[in-house]
Amino acid sequence: MELRTLKYLVAVADRLSFTAAARELNVSQPALSQQIRQLEEGLGIQLFARTPHRVVVTQGGQLVVDHARRILDGTGRLQEAVAAFRGLERGKLRLAVTQSFNALHVTAVLSAFIRQHPAIDVTVLEWANSAIIAGVAEGALDLGVAFGPIEVSVAAQELYQDRLMLACSRQHPFASQPVVPLGSLAGEALALLTADYGTRRALDRFFEVHEVEPQRIIELDTFGSILKLVETGVCVSVMPGSPLDDSPAPSGVIFRTLDPAPPIRSIQLLQQPTAARSPAAAAFASLLQSRFR
Repeated sequence: MELRTLKYLVAVADRLSFTAAARELNVSQPALSQQIRQLEEGLGIQLFARTPHRVVVTQGGQLVVDHARRILDGTGRLQEAVAAFRGLERGKLRLAVTQSFNALHVTAVLSAFIRQHPAIDVTVLEWANSAIIAGVAEGALDLGVAFGPIEVSVAAQELYQDRLMLACSRQHPFASQPVVPLGSLAGEALALLTADYGTRRALDRFFEVHEVEPQRIIELDTFGSILKLVETGVCVSVMPGSPLDDSPAPSGVIFRTLDPAPPIRSIQLLQQPTAARSPAAAAFASLLQSRFR
């Protein structure tokens, strides 16, 4: 059984279409179909149920596909191990982070990593906190950055503590106050993330506990959009403030402490167990850790 055949099998299972899989693999459909038939004959089971309009993975086929994925993943890790021996000349890295971490820190770390390891293919995804934790635990991600506490069996290390702060224009009256009373937000227009995000839900609970009701709420789905709007002076926001001096926030935005302050959250680096950690993941993790030392 060749690795090429396993790649064909997984492609058909992912696309549920011989035509689409053949196009993706850049092979002819008859050649692809023949490879799958030969695999079925060799294994003695039907892998796909074929009808004129659809392809369905059989129960036995799903078993084979799952094993094929693990074999291909293991092959990829073998190639990465060899790459590490040769000086990280090639490899792949897949990580997911929260939106706030992406907005504040990914660019600096990613640019340094690319300069040091230009042949490594990197995929950075912006996922919900629960999806990041599950992705690392299930092996779909090499690395993750998520809010703690982490309750699954992955290697987790705190990078820094996330403090939600008031963001306002430098021309706003709040800018002259090192500490802003939380109750002052009741008379302000507040730009926040939508309720899809954990940060927003945590803020809603915090405002409810302290009986603070903003004048109105403007919802946007990225911190970048919020910062640009805050810079105009038409609203303020409560959002993560960077613990570092190289924050990408616009020069016209300033961060101030709220009193009482929202709860502090632990930002944690999630990794595979040491034995399963790829060289590319270890190199990227080292850069992340050094950034916050």
